[in-house]
Amino acid sequence: MLKNDNENLITNQNIPLEQINSLLARQNVKLRFNEVFVRNIDLDEMRSGFLVTSHRKKLWNAQIGLINEFARICKKYNLKWFAYGGTLLGAVRHKGFIPWDDDVDIAMLRPDYNKFLKVAPEEIKYPYFFDPWYNYRLENDTNSYLTEELDLPLIKKSSFVVGGFPSFPVIKIRDSRTTQIEFSNRTNVNQGIWIDIFPFNSVPPFTEKKHKTNFEIARELFIAILNPEAIQKAIQDKQQLMISYEELEKFLKLSYKQRCVQFDNFAEKIFVESEKVGALEDYVFSVKTKRVFNLKNYDQTVYLPFEEIEIPAPSGWEDCLTTQYGDWRKMVYTHTHAKDWSADIPYTEYYRTSKFVNN
Repeated sequence: MLKNDNENLITNQNIPLEQINSLLARQNVKLRFNEVFVRNIDLDEMRSGFLVTSHRKKLWNAQIGLINEFARICKKYNLKWFAYGGTLLGAVRHKGFIPWDDDVDIAMLRPDYNKFLKVAPEEIKYPYFFDPWYNYRLENDTNSYLTEELDLPLIKKSSFVVGGFPSFPVIKIRDSRTTQIEFSNRTNVNQGIWIDIFPFNSVPPFTEKKHKTNFEIARELFIAILNPEAIQKAIQDKQQLMISYEELEKFLKLSYKQRCVQFDNFAEKIFVESEKVGALEDYVFSVKTKRVFNLKNYDQTVYLPFEEIEIPAPSGWEDCLTTQYGDWRKMVYTHTHAKDWSADIPYTEYYRTSKFVNN
């Protein structure tokens, strides 16, 4: 983002909650604070041998409230979406959240994802907050979070570092009345409880050469977003690239946000009814297991119980789970994410009173 963009973002999303509540009261807007979507929300209980506290259930409840807001918008604009990852596994195996899970994963095919990107800024109002993947990465941010190895044939393999802010396309929707701390050194951004929405892109194998070429171009654009230094070095070394040096240099002069928006638009433009869909970033980083699914699994939608609501799932959900998890019926207990959260305290109050911020 440019400097003015940063200042506007910080100003707009951090209007004191008291002012917003007062404004909404004058407009006679009724907020939905008391809706309950999780059974026995006030009681701790054992689920699948794991202690699920009332505190965790309140987190889940806020996340389901966000799911409902997202579903409302998708219904209005006829957009398809599906439970994904641990959320799909939880729906199938537990009829709700995996007891030790604390997030929500949703997937959309790229065309629907981009349509949602366009309508969400107008549709999502306080207390909810629209948070696309390019929101918090500032122009002077250094890459300081996660070292990954490139898997890009036309650029020499090298290790580089991805910034500590969303380094792949994902939309978050947040509840500004709550707290879920992801970045303790960013007191100027919205850190309410969130859900994640991922795009599924066309991925190999492709039958037509032009689709293979477009995919390689998308990978270069993605690297130019995350690590422009790698592209600049490739140009200096006169490596053979899919995109002309002139076009790449123009792209690199754009702000981080502008590059992300152009990438999203290009990914939609090249989306084809290929055999496979998945996460494009898995073809950039040298990950061992790529998230690649059969497109036919997403032809139809089925609805599965999820706590006290139902959520859409791909009709080929069993194949999706086997692809991602192998023997998904086997319980694998994992550590939950180490985050501070509260469904009762707004993130603004947390930052105003916490002794541990930035320590």
